[in-house]
Amino acid sequence: MTIGGVSGNGVDVALHRQLVALDRVAGRIAHARAVMPSAAGEGVWSGDARRMYVRGLQHLSALVQSAESQLDDAIRNTRRAIATLDDGSHGR
Repeated sequence: MTIGGVSGNGVDVALHRQLVALDRVAGRIAHARAVMPSAAGEGVWSGDARRMYVRGLQHLSALVQSAESQLDDAIRNTRRAIATLDDGSHGR
């Protein structure tokens, strides 16, 4: 079976490689979240500096959460594509 000039096996290999790469990136994002400083740390900043620090951490946290969500979607869609290819190959 050929899909867009790439054999079914080539697509399957590419999707598996993509899944491995996405899992690696997801691991890096999870590590980033784990080592992200807490906004609760008292005594480091005060006044306007503290408010800016907390705002910056909140923004960073939102970015990391968005990246995690997008990676989860990409991983789920890649797994779905692999499953679809597998289902198609069993019907031949």
